[in-house]
Amino acid sequence: MSRAVVAHNVVKMHAQPIGDSEQVSQTILGHTLLVRDRAQTAEGWLLVQTDDEYEGWVRSAQVSMLNEAEEYPCVGSVYRVNALWAFVREEPEPTAPHITIAPMGAWLEGTRWQGDWLGVRLPDGREGWLEAREVTSQWVVVTKVGALRVEGVVVSQGQQAHAYAVPRVGWQNALVYTAKRLLGVPYLWGGSTPFGLDCSGFVQLVYRLCGLVLPRDADLQAGFERTAEVSLTDIQPGDLIFFEGGADPHQRTITHVGMAMDQEHFIHSAGGVGVNITRIDNGYYRSILWGIRRVTDV
Repeated sequence: MSRAVVAHNVVKMHAQPIGDSEQVSQTILGHTLLVRDRAQTAEGWLLVQTDDEYEGWVRSAQVSMLNEAEEYPCVGSVYRVNALWAFVREEPEPTAPHITIAPMGAWLEGTRWQGDWLGVRLPDGREGWLEAREVTSQWVVVTKVGALRVEGVVVSQGQQAHAYAVPRVGWQNALVYTAKRLLGVPYLWGGSTPFGLDCSGFVQLVYRLCGLVLPRDADLQAGFERTAEVSLTDIQPGDLIFFEGGADPHQRTITHVGMAMDQEHFIHSAGGVGVNITRIDNGYYRSILWGIRRVTDV
């Protein structure tokens, strides 16, 4: 099966191979894709699968094809962008022109260090520089599952990657800290980056940065096999809170998801507001509460 790597900073995934069709999700710089199909009716479109097993159509000009033995980033040279976004500059100088803006979670291939700057090779072969504080190699476990390279713990093609283990308190603290970093990011349907997030994209990004890739949509997250149901009285930081009702063009029962910060507050990306913190006893949200799920065995 053919593979590709995302060559642009953020690439829209569409429901159909048409530019104005629904954006179902996004994929970001440096991530590997499985190429499932090529559009027969419109040139320049590929049906791809991301590491969360989500599918959508992308423009072929925004990805670079990989040969059978090729990997990006090269094994042992993987760095993940940890800042909300990082400027990849032409030279290791803060005033140098930038080549692109790499969003949080992007994977880059490091080539060399020069002081507090990391030299990187982009998927399209261009080279640039990032400040060291904007990247991290911590918690980045890149392995191969089937034909995909994945980060953290992922179930893909019926196989499981290496387990991610951390004490639950440390895990919860990391989730809350990461979620707070995204406060104020605007809402965007199908968004999964700090440039714009929908509710499930927000939760997925937070968990991804802490070592676990959840399914993409809220209803899929609620049914994720590594979760267990918990009661409202037993809620803990990091628990996923699901809601029903509201407008959904796909007619799904679960239409919204947030993440518990403590026993009184949850954080979520809401239309018209973006990422914000809301009280769990808020009348509206209590009236549409569907249930609470906790990720297990971390």
